[in-house]
Amino acid sequence: MQRGAILVCAIALMSACTVGDDDASDAGQDGTGSGGAADATMGDGGSTGGNATGGMQDGSSNGTDSNGTDSDGTDSNGTDGTDGDATDSGDSSGAGVTTGTSTTDDGSTSGDTDGSTGDESGSSTGAQQYSDDPFDPQACFGTAWSVEDAAAALGGLERLELANATIQVRTRTCPGGVCGEWGEPDDWTISYLTWSGGVVTAYKDFLTDMNFVLFDDEGTPRLSMQHVTFPTGGYPDTDGVVYDLPPSVVDFAHLRAYDDDPDFEYYYQDLDYLVTDATLILGDDCAVWTANPYGTGEPFLEQYAAVFHW
Repeated sequence: MQRGAILVCAIALMSACTVGDDDASDAGQDGTGSGGAADATMGDGGSTGGNATGGMQDGSSNGTDSNGTDSDGTDSNGTDGTDGDATDSGDSSGAGVTTGTSTTDDGSTSGDTDGSTGDESGSSTGAQQYSDDPFDPQACFGTAWSVEDAAAALGGLERLELANATIQVRTRTCPGGVCGEWGEPDDWTISYLTWSGGVVTAYKDFLTDMNFVLFDDEGTPRLSMQHVTFPTGGYPDTDGVVYDLPPSVVDFAHLRAYDDDPDFEYYYQDLDYLVTDATLILGDDCAVWTANPYGTGEPFLEQYAAVFHW
C-alpha cells in the first residue's frame, strides 16, 4: 500500500509540473508579440506586439523587433507569418516609434505609424510647402508684397534677381467646341522668328528660361519677368514683362530674347514673341505668372504658366 501511494503521488506531481510549463509557454507568446493584437502593446522581451503600430517597449528591446515563433508556427511579430517592412527607431529605453509600412493581420498596409504629423507636400515640420506645378493653386499663396515690402527687399539696390524658372505649357483638345481635360505641363520652347525675307522664313527654338527681377524704376519698385539672354542683349529691365505693385494684367505681353549666335549674319538677333492676358499673382515670397496664346481666340488650346519661389 505504501509503495502504491508513493506512485500515485509521483504521478500527480508530474501532471502539475506539465500544466505549469504549458501556462508559462502561453504567457511567453504575449511577451514576444501575439499575432492577433489590434493595438500597440507593452512588449516583454523586446518585440512589438500586434500590428506594427509602435508602442512603448521594454528596456531590453534596444529598438529592434523580435521575430520569435508562436506555438502555432506563425511569426510572433503579429503579422501571421509575414514580416512587415517597419523598423523600430529608438534608444535603449525602448521609447522608439515604428515607421515605414507594415502588413497587419487583415492584409491591409499601414505606413508612418508613429503618428507624426505633416502636410500633403511631405513637410516634416508641419509647415505647408509650395507646389512646383504653376497650374496648381498651391504653387503660391500667402500675403503678397506691398510697395514698402518690395522697397525693403531692394535695400537700396538698383535690381535684385529673385528667382529663375522655365515657363510651362499645357495643352488640350476641343473637338466641336467641347474641351477635354488639360494635359500634363511641360517645359515650353518658343520657335522665334529669326528671318522673314520674301520666300525665306526662318525660326529658332529657345527654351523659356526666365529670371524674375525686382528693380528700382526711378524710385518705384517694379517686377520684371525676362529671358535669361537679357544681359547678353543689353536689354533694360523695362523690356521684360513689367508689373507694378499690386500687379495688373498685361493684355499683350512681349517675351523678348536675344540670339548671340544667329545662323546667318543677317538674321535677327532681337527676338520677340507675343502672348495675351499675362497675369501675375503674388504670395508670400512667391509669384505665379500665367498667359494665353496670341491670335488664336477661345477656347484656348494652350496655356502658359511659371512659378517663382524665393
